[in-house]
Amino acid sequence: MESLYQILQVINETVVENQRFLAKETGISVGKVNSLVRWAREHHLIVMDLSGKKKRMALTEEGNAFLEAELRRRQGKKLFLKGGGEAVDTAAILAGSSTFSTSSALLPLEEGTIIERMLRVLEGAGIHRFVVVGGEDDLKQSLKSRGNIIWVEHPRRRWTGSMEALKLAAEYLPGGFFVLPEDLVFESRAVEALLEDPSSFSVLLSPLSAPTESMMAEVTGGGIFRISRDIRQLNHVDGELVGLAKISAPIFKRMLRYYSENQNPLLHYEYVMENLGRVYFFSAVTVDDLIWGRADSLENYQKLNHMIYPRIRRKEREMQRKLAVDTATTVLELPEEDIEDVFFAGGLTNTNYFVQAAGQKYVLRIPGRMTESMIDRVNEKRNAAIAADMGLNCNLIYCDAETGIKVSEYIDGAETMTPASIKLEANLKQAASLLSTLHHRETLFENDFNVFAETKRYLSLLADKKRLYSGFERIYPEGVERMKARLAVLDEQHRPCHNDLVAANLVKNKEDRMYLIDWEYSGNNDPMFDIAALFLENDFSKTDEDLFFSYYYPDTEVTKKERERILIYKIMQDVLWSVWTLVKEEKGDDFGSYGLDRFTRGERNFDLWESGLHDEREETQK
Repeated sequence: MESLYQILQVINETVVENQRFLAKETGISVGKVNSLVRWAREHHLIVMDLSGKKKRMALTEEGNAFLEAELRRRQGKKLFLKGGGEAVDTAAILAGSSTFSTSSALLPLEEGTIIERMLRVLEGAGIHRFVVVGGEDDLKQSLKSRGNIIWVEHPRRRWTGSMEALKLAAEYLPGGFFVLPEDLVFESRAVEALLEDPSSFSVLLSPLSAPTESMMAEVTGGGIFRISRDIRQLNHVDGELVGLAKISAPIFKRMLRYYSENQNPLLHYEYVMENLGRVYFFSAVTVDDLIWGRADSLENYQKLNHMIYPRIRRKEREMQRKLAVDTATTVLELPEEDIEDVFFAGGLTNTNYFVQAAGQKYVLRIPGRMTESMIDRVNEKRNAAIAADMGLNCNLIYCDAETGIKVSEYIDGAETMTPASIKLEANLKQAASLLSTLHHRETLFENDFNVFAETKRYLSLLADKKRLYSGFERIYPEGVERMKARLAVLDEQHRPCHNDLVAANLVKNKEDRMYLIDWEYSGNNDPMFDIAALFLENDFSKTDEDLFFSYYYPDTEVTKKERERILIYKIMQDVLWSVWTLVKEEKGDDFGSYGLDRFTRGERNFDLWESGLHDEREETQK
């Protein structure tokens, strides 16, 4: 076919009198040219035409049609760039000039603001790094506490298109990334669809909604052929651009190269992608029945807030419930008709559901993002089962150490402790008994929890060390090493421990029996670490601490060495969880002043320990 195409091209472009001329022009042997010319004449693609006194070869109508079809086929061929399968963990958010008194991204929805919703959805899909291009405005101020956001100033945004914004952000976009405007609200499955697409660059399409306003696309062979806001320029309309695109690093380099020769500052990145799409395959990803909207005008914001977003929330709740039902039926090995009730039961890092199935009640846990790098699920599964056998934990029905999915027996009539209720004497007595039983278990756990190693590990997970709190260098590493050495002198112990004694992990059933739940951080440790956690997390006074000791040590008194170990562990826990907070915030969570407050308290206790005044305080309080 290629040789025939070359011969017909030469016949179309110049005067051809014989086969030897064709062989010379095409580089094909004379014998093969003779054969192909004979075949073309038999199939009425060429004829011998008399021009003057000499004959020449000419294309027939059929020959012209054949050549035209082949040219179109060849023009439809696209190159494929490697890089479409690269992990995408970054999103470029383009903040334009708002028509509102505030940034469009800060407009309120039913739950938070547009930007909060956007970050939550993207983070849920594994996007934990954001580059926001905008001006000096309230959006920048609202995002400054987030450790995973890079702000890029764009003073000329009113006079330029979106490609200029991407150019400004180029140094912060070394790999594949998503790009979207600040005012876009969409279902979470939109991101998942783009992530699953293997192409180097792709845009998200939805069914056409408003032809007079939309950026529309014509799709050929699964790829974008043309993009336009003018429907008269399209042979057929295959969808509307949502405003969310995925761009690989190799394609972005070519986009920047193309834009470097541009003389139109109003050029949008979609049209740059379309231009490159004439050479490279530019994928169209269509999500049927996708619900989305933008707040680019007052009318569209009102529609988004009152109609579109409530529909998105209803649909997502239905999908979350379906996920819970599907997970429960799989792990409990029950038919779906046996699921009687499912509803959301809270959770931040993990998502918990109440499930009633076949007359039984359960709590289903589906782990959240980032937990795999912070929690060893194998240890959790093993230790939680041991604790259940000891009567400390509620019964564990199912636990997958690989996925982190867990099903526990529901604690009927559950009363979750609070920092206030745990200090009531009856509750404190039970908490002391639970911890004493755990700490005196004859056989150790198979894993250890070491606060010094954990602090070092979380510091290694923190990408930007400049975010560490002012004064951190006073304690770490030199002060930490001195506390570590001091513990060896203070008869440090090594026993099974829970290591996460927040009040919410202590739950009573309707018979007033207390359980210790959530064994994610469990491991062998010094029992004084657990006691320090109970005191610290629940704001115990000296009187509360002494009451606890009266039940934990019914026949003896707490020693001076044990009190000092507790103080050191209080310091180290505040240091550890303050760094943990920075790691979580770097991945998108917002804890307000929690991390700083913990570090500040740890600093105060460190000064107290370092000065030795804690010894004097103990003497005066006896």
